Amino acid sequence: MKKGSFADKMAKKAFEKEDVKRSWETHIKAFGPILEPAFENNLQARIHLTAALNMISNRNLAGALMKLKALQKSVVTEADKAALLFCFGLYAEMAGSQEQMLAYYSMANQCGHKFYLPYLKVAKFYLNGRMCREAEENFRKAIDCFEAKPLSDGDKLILGSAYANLASCLTTQHRYDEAKTALENSRTFCPDASGRAAVEAVLFALDGDEARVTACLEALKPKGEQVVAAVKKTIDGILSRTDPMFFEVPVESNRLTDFWEWFAGYEAEMKKFLDKEKYDDGLTPVAKQLLTTFPFLEEIPNVGLGKNAKGYVVELKDYYAVGIAAAYEKLIEVCPEDILTRWQFVIAH
Repeated sequence: MKKGSFADKMAKKAFEKEDVKRSWETHIKAFGPILEPAFENNLQARIHLTAALNMISNRNLAGALMKLKALQKSVVTEADKAALLFCFGLYAEMAGSQEQMLAYYSMANQCGHKFYLPYLKVAKFYLNGRMCREAEENFRKAIDCFEAKPLSDGDKLILGSAYANLASCLTTQHRYDEAKTALENSRTFCPDASGRAAVEAVLFALDGDEARVTACLEALKPKGEQVVAAVKKTIDGILSRTDPMFFEVPVESNRLTDFWEWFAGYEAEMKKFLDKEKYDDGLTPVAKQLLTTFPFLEEIPNVGLGKNAKGYVVELKDYYAVGIAAAYEKLIEVCPEDILTRWQFVIAH
């Protein structure tokens, strides 16, 4: 058997110090599935990783970043890479950088680890941004992390919440039967999952079950008046069949022609912005005009941009909303042929 180097022996001695050992065990308790397989044969790297995590906990972010960057040269396996990227994600989250957090956690998730937390973090980010397919994918991966293992009470609580959030994603995508199955799973693992009643209320409203809707609203009262009011607004829209998320909304034909008249006058200016890669400057007036055309949107919509061999492709985001998609379809249907020779318009989620 090969004898360890002097540096290895010193690292082993340092790693067995009470404070280092205790810190590592604390981090393993919190992040075990992604930390335990990392740097298995490199105790020096584990010591530095422990120090970096301690610094993140103590908000010494500058020190943590230096430690994490120094560890990059020690990455050998996918497990090493996943753990280090996860720690970069923790650093970014503590630093308040949501975009960096998303990037690091997403890269860690590409390494195929079995730790639920970064999947959940990414899923919730996408859910808040109404990117439901991406959110669904990550909620499912988080749930998969609990397969074939004994479940603690804490695990069941996490699963109950993850399934409830998955049900929200599926409901937004109008996959109601799958959403109901997800809610059944949520109840199985955690009968009292916080906030699940908000998702249940929507599905009960879609079924026209007003008695169970009322029960859900009652269950949400501990969450506060604002939460109850927001859910009730959605429920009222569903029961009156006026919520554009789930139903078509009447559109005035003159607003559609007004939009294209406006666009014809703006398109030259818009193209100048886009050609200079000033995409926000070019697309924001379009989004604002869409709000004028369709007041039921209530807020400035998201307008994306693509390009193909024929030119620019303007992407009208519908957020999976039935009413918004139908309104955009009507708008595109009456687009003047002349404009269609220069621009393409597509509806996207």
